[in-house]
Amino acid sequence: MTVPSSPQPSSPQPSSPQPSSPQPAQPDHRLTELRAGMSVLSSAAADLGVGDQPRVRVLPDGGLWLTEQQVEVSAADVYQAARGLVAAQLDAIARVTGRSVEDHALAWLVTLQTNEVMVGLGDGTVAEDDAA
Repeated sequence: MTVPSSPQPSSPQPSSPQPSSPQPAQPDHRLTELRAGMSVLSSAAADLGVGDQPRVRVLPDGGLWLTEQQVEVSAADVYQAARGLVAAQLDAIARVTGRSVEDHALAWLVTLQTNEVMVGLGDGTVAEDDAA
């Protein structure tokens, strides 16, 4: 996936973190993300018939309680964990096939977008402009 780069300023300016490039997590926050990742992976494996489904509760503040890990995680922790798992999977697929991460990511995105349209058509929720 090639992202067009914006022109570089002529004079040095302080850089600010971009939303698409998160700052490295603090060590204790990284541990929480790793635990969330383990729970996501365990759940996915259980969905495919491997192991038991981990118990997860939604807390009043919107956080999740991972019973197996005995830890509360936020939606951001779960998102970052899932993002890391998908990145590792894309990297592994690229290494095994000898093709670029970009090739696999684009193919995966096209598949997901096609599925989104098909589900929308089945539900009658896709506007004609979206389907074109």
